[in-house]
Amino acid sequence: MTTTIASQNHGRTIPAYDLLDEMTERYGIDRREAHDSIHAFLADLGESAIVTETPQRPELADDNPRDVDVDVWIEITDEAAEQIREAFNAVYAQA
Repeated sequence: MTTTIASQNHGRTIPAYDLLDEMTERYGIDRREAHDSIHAFLADLGESAIVTETPQRPELADDNPRDVDVDVWIEITDEAAEQIREAFNAVYAQA
């Protein structure tokens, strides 16, 4: 199995995804802080945690194939998702 998260999108609205909702509800933090933390913890895990990336809006990718500013859905391993949950617990449970 895998877990899907949204790509890092500075300054844009963050689309909803399960891990984001779980972390905001569990730790009482806002969506931006939770999303940024998920990506910080994912970066620590490295590229092997990522299974695939697919454009959030494939029709835009087809129209602008050279656009580097395309938001994507990132599939990560369930092990990576669990490590991210553990990292949240270590950082935010103390607060």
